[in-house]
Amino acid sequence: MGSYMSRIASMSNTAVHSVYRGRKRKCIEEDDFDSESEYIDRTLQTPKKRKLLTTAQYIYKTLFQEEKGSDITVFMLGRAWRLHKVYISQSPYFASMFSGSWREANETVISVEIADPNITLDSLLTVLGSFYQDEVSLEPKDVISILATSTLFQLQGLIDQCTDIMIETTNIKTVVPYYNAAVSYGVPAVKMAAKRWLEVNLLGYGWLHPTFLQEITPDLMAELIVSPDLVAMQTEFCIYMMLRVWLFVHLKNRDETVEMDEYFRNHTWTEPFLTTEEGKEYATPFKALRMKYLLLHDQDVKILYSDDLIPPSWLHDAYKEQWLHLLRIDASKDKGPKQMSEKEFYQECFRCGRCVEKPGEHIWRWTAFHFGLDLVVCLDTTTLRIKRNHRLDTDHIKANHNKHNIILKVTLISLDEQRQIKHIQSSGMLRLSLHKNEEKQVMSLDKQLTYPLYISVNMQVVTPFLFNEEEKLNDVMLVDT
Repeated sequence: MGSYMSRIASMSNTAVHSVYRGRKRKCIEEDDFDSESEYIDRTLQTPKKRKLLTTAQYIYKTLFQEEKGSDITVFMLGRAWRLHKVYISQSPYFASMFSGSWREANETVISVEIADPNITLDSLLTVLGSFYQDEVSLEPKDVISILATSTLFQLQGLIDQCTDIMIETTNIKTVVPYYNAAVSYGVPAVKMAAKRWLEVNLLGYGWLHPTFLQEITPDLMAELIVSPDLVAMQTEFCIYMMLRVWLFVHLKNRDETVEMDEYFRNHTWTEPFLTTEEGKEYATPFKALRMKYLLLHDQDVKILYSDDLIPPSWLHDAYKEQWLHLLRIDASKDKGPKQMSEKEFYQECFRCGRCVEKPGEHIWRWTAFHFGLDLVVCLDTTTLRIKRNHRLDTDHIKANHNKHNIILKVTLISLDEQRQIKHIQSSGMLRLSLHKNEEKQVMSLDKQLTYPLYISVNMQVVTPFLFNEEEKLNDVMLVDT
């Protein structure tokens, strides 16, 4: 009996488990089915994307590249361009041609004469193709040709795009071509950017690259020499030394300057070179030099007369002016400028500069005669200061009056990889009154400045002779420190 009941219980349990497993399997199968169904639903509801030809792409391909439906043929640079009036009339050049009483308004074939060598078949392809697109990609190497073509067809949008590219890519290889293009096609923003690059880099970097100097015309060089924003390295005489290199690479058409000193030392001209027929072509930049500041050191004067480039008559007024300044200081009639107009300051100032490679404590003076003033510049990581050093035991001429005024402007410049200005800080025009051995802070350095740090100084230590009543009325207010 017990065995029988045990078998009954076992069979009952087996049946229960079998039913449970069946139900569980059914539940799992139903869950799998639901999950699969949800996946299918999601798949059916998910958009399937495939990039199709856009309207703009279709227009460009069909109408411009395949020339379908053309209603105007334009001959340029020996090629027939089969175009569409409605599209190329986006250009004011073509729009005016096709309107009014112009003969071309009713023509189906026209010819456009192109004399500008900067306009090429490739630039025409890009610019004409832009009429059929909503976006144009330009490469910097083609930007001058595109600018020339865009200017011809008066396309301000493309001109603006070229302007942005040129400003962004100004460097030693592009700066002179960009400047020339900006002058030719009337793009003042590019001209300004290129000129500023040249002002900052000509003396500290550019003159070490003869090929670059060969690109600079006499007129452009003169414009740079006369600029008050030209960043000098050391003193004004370095500008003359740079012009020697510039003259040599133009005369000898060489990209090496190893023979330059020998060439000037053993020159064969018998009169000042810049007065000869060969030399007159290069005279303008030399005439733009601030002659009086070429006469501030004995060795500099020796080089001037040895080279025999500049005629002595150009230096006569400079000698006279410097001598009169010295007499006035010796008679205590000039204790430095008290007030100057901005215009006069920039015309008269002595330009000097320095490149500081690494942060730290730096002290220097510029080796030039400053009418008895020994001015020492002190730079650390936070401030720039200037000191009037006055030693009784010096062998040099010294200004003995207790207080002397100087007017100066200091500009600090950090550059990026293309040697474009990354950060610039200026003191503005300052008037300093310095007692003997007194040191004054000129400026606190911005934290954004990085090294190498270029220091450009415009400075006036004597009262100019050129004051007139009009300039006195227009004096700028200077900050006393």
